[in-house]
Amino acid sequence: MSSTKSPVPASSNQAGGSITDLFHRLNRVLPEGQQVLTVPGEMLASEALKLLRQHHYSQVPVIVAGEVLGLFSHRSFSEAILASVVSKASSKFALENLTVEECLENVEFVRITDEFESWFDWLDSHNAVLVGEAHRLQGIVTPMDVLRYLYEVASPFVLVAEIELGLRALMRLAVTDGKLADCAKTSLSTAYAAEKLPIALEQMTFHDYVQIIGDGRHWPLFEPVFRGTRERTRTKLEEMNDLRNDVFHFRKPSVEDHERLAAFRDWVLTRARAAEARAKDGAV
Repeated sequence: MSSTKSPVPASSNQAGGSITDLFHRLNRVLPEGQQVLTVPGEMLASEALKLLRQHHYSQVPVIVAGEVLGLFSHRSFSEAILASVVSKASSKFALENLTVEECLENVEFVRITDEFESWFDWLDSHNAVLVGEAHRLQGIVTPMDVLRYLYEVASPFVLVAEIELGLRALMRLAVTDGKLADCAKTSLSTAYAAEKLPIALEQMTFHDYVQIIGDGRHWPLFEPVFRGTRERTRTKLEEMNDLRNDVFHFRKPSVEDHERLAAFRDWVLTRARAAEARAKDGAV
């Protein structure tokens, strides 16, 4: 009675793959190269619990004669014990010899082409769905798989939002609305027609922020907030702008790019904390 791990083929979502792989469905959520741990129905529940603890899993598919019968989990084990207590059928011998087949919970099978949000309610209440069919198990998806996938997709946009909103707040701390309008007229007049010149932060692009903050004529206004040198600050903001454009043109950032985005976000956060601390102390 041993457990087995079955390899799951990774779906192609790289260039040259199927166009449908670009859409957010279960095939995108299923971890690449996932090894599905399964246990036979006759395995003792105590041994299966050790496996769950060893692999840090919450549940495992139970296979009998090549067919998935259901899931064994901490919950299904607890419910089986509770049922035996209620029926007064428990004994030391019975519990020691309890098998996983006696502790099953229902399972839902999904297709890799399903929209994963259609399974949110089931995942919320049952913690897992199986991909494939009873005779052809392709994988298992848990709420953490969905969370990790959504984080990977969304985190660059969240970082960019924090950077941009933080930068706006720092600019507001440095200058009044009227002074910002004067800065815009000085730094942006060659890029816009007079009637289209943005004078409010919400009307400006990130590139406009860079032009205003990095303009030597305005640096004395912004230096108390951003500190350092104008050249270093402008270079950093220009790098941020390039990465921001890559994100919003759906060019998947590399690991290095993601680390740079996170570093930029931390830099803006540090500037914000320092500026607020000095403002409270009357230094700004």
